[in-house]
Amino acid sequence: MRKYLEAYQNIFSCGAVLEDTIQHYIDTYLLIDNYLPDSANYFYVKKFPERKYSFIGRHQEKVSGYANEEVKQRGIELFLQAIHPDQLDLIVHGVYPDIADFLGGLADDQEKKSVLIQYTYMLKRKNGPYVNLLESNKVLELDDIGRPAVLLGNVIMLHDSELRPSPLRLTIKRFGRRDEAEKVFSKVYTCLQTKENITAREIDILCCLASGDTSKGIGLKLCISPHTVDTHRRSLLKKLNCRNVVELTRLALRHGLL
Repeated sequence: MRKYLEAYQNIFSCGAVLEDTIQHYIDTYLLIDNYLPDSANYFYVKKFPERKYSFIGRHQEKVSGYANEEVKQRGIELFLQAIHPDQLDLIVHGVYPDIADFLGGLADDQEKKSVLIQYTYMLKRKNGPYVNLLESNKVLELDDIGRPAVLLGNVIMLHDSELRPSPLRLTIKRFGRRDEAEKVFSKVYTCLQTKENITAREIDILCCLASGDTSKGIGLKLCISPHTVDTHRRSLLKKLNCRNVVELTRLALRHGLL
């Protein structure tokens, strides 16, 4: 667990932020929290890269089964320990670095605050089953060199999950002047990538093949040549020990890629 905590802190490193600024957001969401309906979703505020939450909503216990006092005390360490073991590596070494890289690639500070980051994952409730969660993040404050420093999170419990974890899905949307959302980043992460050494590009092609697309159609969709598609197809068949596209399709269905 130590290596995951260190990776988290390295990915989301940042400088100091005034405590008065953080307290302003805590006060704001304390007020909002009082008016939230009784449901399985909650807000939180945290400062990167600290391991503790600055604020966590009162409905958190409905989602995780842990009392708010325990979550505040154990912080990010508890969160990482509760994530499904097949997804922990994908989140810490896939989802989080991609979020940090995307935000780091935005030159305008205001633009960094205008994006909505959403991803799904499975979390084990205290003394209970795994549940599927949708987490939405928004940058509230940046440090003096433009790195995300204070984060607003909203977590919604979707439904109880099956024993096999669904793929992680990361989506980033940008909001324009009229609050119109434009999807600017989308990626699926699956345990196939870690267990079978499947690349992100091969996951894209696997999904296309399983959907019935031809090599030519996949090439046009992904801006690569049909020859390159065929090369990836052969690699997928070998890595996944499949004989044909029908078996690839069954595997894609089994892992929730379709």
